[in-house]
Amino acid sequence: MQEPNKEIQIAQLRDAVRKQIGHSREKKACYRAFCLLMILQGQRISDIAEALGEHTRTIERWRKRFNEHGLEGLLDDTSPGRPARLSDSAMASVARDLQSPPSSFGIDGDQWRGKQLQQHLQRNYQVELSLRQCQRLLKRLNGASRPPDTLSAPRSKPPRKDALKLHGSLA
Repeated sequence: MQEPNKEIQIAQLRDAVRKQIGHSREKKACYRAFCLLMILQGQRISDIAEALGEHTRTIERWRKRFNEHGLEGLLDDTSPGRPARLSDSAMASVARDLQSPPSSFGIDGDQWRGKQLQQHLQRNYQVELSLRQCQRLLKRLNGASRPPDTLSAPRSKPPRKDALKLHGSLA
């Protein structure tokens, strides 16, 4: 049986690896490739599975996918996500509408903002989106959801302190 401190370190490392992988298809594929590399270097699947907290069948499935499809087989299929509420043609029409001021559609204001777009979509497209979703849509179609003079400078993200925070030594 392993000593308690070592078990804690193993659990912390597993958690850190899973946190870093997140939901990224590419990071997951890299992780899977690393597992297969360990197999090719002579590690037993059961040992790899135990060390990484995976099931042996999972690793066998990755190996099968790799053998059948190469590196592409290690990537998860993309999920289609929720269906769009606006069709592509309606989205193109909305983009054209945004070239004119909201007042030309009977909506108060000289510039498009989330609230105006929300009203426009309800009236003209019978689509209800949240205010925040309308702001995102404006940003995507126009480049900004607020007037240019109110846009703040982009903030740089500080480095994450918890990225690979581990306690104790690896001894």
